[in-house]
Amino acid sequence: MNKELRFATTLALLVLIGMISEIYMGSSITWSADNRLTTDPSDDWDPSIIQAADGKMWVTWHSYRPEDYNIFYKTSSGSTWSEDIQLTFDSSADLHPAILQTADGRIWIVWESERTGNSDLFYKTTSNNGSSWSDDIRLTDDPSRDGYPSIMQTSDGMIWIFWSSGRTVVPVPTADIFYKVSSDGGQTWSTDTLIETDYKNNYWDDLYPSCLQSTNGSIWLVWSKHGRELYYKIYNGTSWQWEVRLTTDPDTDAHPYIMQTANDRIWVFWDPDRNKHDEDIYYKVLDNSWSNDSAYDIRLTTASEEDSWPSAVQTSDLTIWVVWTSPRYPQLVYDIFYRTGMESRDGAVRSVSPSTFHGNDTLALREEMVYINVEVENQGEGKDTFEVKAYVNSTLLGTKQQTIDAGESYVLVFDWNTTNARPGMYAPSAVVTAVQGETDTSDNYAIGSPFEVRIWGDLCGWYEGVLKPIPDRRVDIDDFGMVVGHFWTSSPTWHPVWGPATDLNGDGVVDIDDVMIVGLHYLET
Repeated sequence: MNKELRFATTLALLVLIGMISEIYMGSSITWSADNRLTTDPSDDWDPSIIQAADGKMWVTWHSYRPEDYNIFYKTSSGSTWSEDIQLTFDSSADLHPAILQTADGRIWIVWESERTGNSDLFYKTTSNNGSSWSDDIRLTDDPSRDGYPSIMQTSDGMIWIFWSSGRTVVPVPTADIFYKVSSDGGQTWSTDTLIETDYKNNYWDDLYPSCLQSTNGSIWLVWSKHGRELYYKIYNGTSWQWEVRLTTDPDTDAHPYIMQTANDRIWVFWDPDRNKHDEDIYYKVLDNSWSNDSAYDIRLTTASEEDSWPSAVQTSDLTIWVVWTSPRYPQLVYDIFYRTGMESRDGAVRSVSPSTFHGNDTLALREEMVYINVEVENQGEGKDTFEVKAYVNSTLLGTKQQTIDAGESYVLVFDWNTTNARPGMYAPSAVVTAVQGETDTSDNYAIGSPFEVRIWGDLCGWYEGVLKPIPDRRVDIDDFGMVVGHFWTSSPTWHPVWGPATDLNGDGVVDIDDVMIVGLHYLET
């Protein structure tokens, strides 16, 4: 290795030491242990979780205390949680709450209540983080049971509420999914609208709906058909697409919850009756396509007690929270539990390669543009956005961001104008700044092959008393004399060494153009 190459490589390594401080060394990407959220001696059921705009976590559920089912909630702004706060006080059962924060900052909790003699949907809101709440507002009034609500707000400000209703009685009583929307923050609502399902079997109950609007604007609805298998439908803005079966295991699959993470992956959590009829929380993830093979359903909890009714959210720091109900030892009553985790995120620099306009990746003439091509790969589990910086030696060429699908790579091109560069050897390098939660940072940095920058017109120099066609990083009388001495020689009859060396513009003949090149750069160093 010559001294120029050693110098360039040393500089690049020094840059690496400086840049390594930019790489966040995150914790390992695993699920946390199960954490108990409630400890009341009464049963706590069916939680729903959100993170509010101020970062506060909210969890709501129904609890059999005191001697009746009511809606409770608690919040957390950090490492500690508030006391359990009772939200409803009616003597009839209030069950299965769902929670949402709308764009105006209001927190909504919608649930089913038996206070009218049958189950109807009610909701209430707070605009001051729970300091005060609206009255209980009735949403449905059909004589059949309306239950298991799910609520969301779409990007156009519309509030959607989905639920299961037993109002279909012909030819046999059947639960179907209905929804209604409000465009004015709940002041008025549309009529109850049936979502048509069960084209193959009109007698199966459609239960436990869960909804979201994906980042592409479509509305997703997932539910459990007759408490056996999960299905979903997508609304594209004008019509609902045909329902699609999501699970295929012979055991029952119930209580689904759908969410989307920041990298656009769609997750569905649910509680199947598998593992010798022991309910645990499972999930599956849409990565370009679903895997309908139950072998790819991912088991989240493994306790011997029954785990059911999951809800989930991804918070602003990209942590995924999952809450559920379980009668864990030693209390052996149903309490709310949660665990947290983070998707695998991993960026890598696959290659760094220089090139010039004339395609040379080892030599650049000063004043021309050098292009540093940086190939970045997403080795994580979902689409992600990476920040990439490119260098030549210690000089930062620029910073770019690129969103890349999982398993894919992308080539970013950084330009370097060599007008003010000193002649010599240069090593290109690049770093992809580690994203939050990334643990494998060993491949976040790469050095490309060194290349040389020369002065145009510098073609020779004295080495050990001999004039050789090797540039000496200055344009002087020796370069001028060599061009003049080979004037009007041409390929292929010119001197085999000095002919090509003195043909500075590469047109196959040593002529006035080559003399002018030396003259224009005369005495440059």
